[in-house]
Amino acid sequence: MVSSKLAVASRAAFALAFFGLEAFGIYFGQRAPDRTFGFQMFNESSRVTVRLFREVARKKRRVLVPLPDGQWQAPDARGDVRDYAWSTRARASSLWVLGRSVHARYGLDAQLFRLQAALDDAMRHIPEDTQTLALVAEVETSKNGQPGPLVRLRADRP
Repeated sequence: MVSSKLAVASRAAFALAFFGLEAFGIYFGQRAPDRTFGFQMFNESSRVTVRLFREVARKKRRVLVPLPDGQWQAPDARGDVRDYAWSTRARASSLWVLGRSVHARYGLDAQLFRLQAALDDAMRHIPEDTQTLALVAEVETSKNGQPGPLVRLRADRP
């Protein structure tokens, strides 16, 4: 009798914990910017076109230098010119494709979130580039076939 009450209580506790974790996963998954743990049977049909720029100082002004292929050269602290490439830090194909419209996996918000994270990561990993003050991405967006806003993301030198 005691063991059957214990078995019922343990099953109820397990079911409560299981369904509680499921509910938390659904709640968190729909609110996370990149929809982690979230499932959408029919994802949105969004596209992005990313154009990458470096912000540098020229004649006491800040100017944007386009990086159509994501590669550039800049001097380090000793004055030696070094090569840099966006694709060495942005590994996902939807992030390193520049100037071409690509499908925004997991939705527009998720793609912009991941692009901002990639810009921040790239700026943290090019400390020897003494010219680049910031990396700037201009993103043309479209959501479900309708043109969206032009979004500008930037990552400044830490």
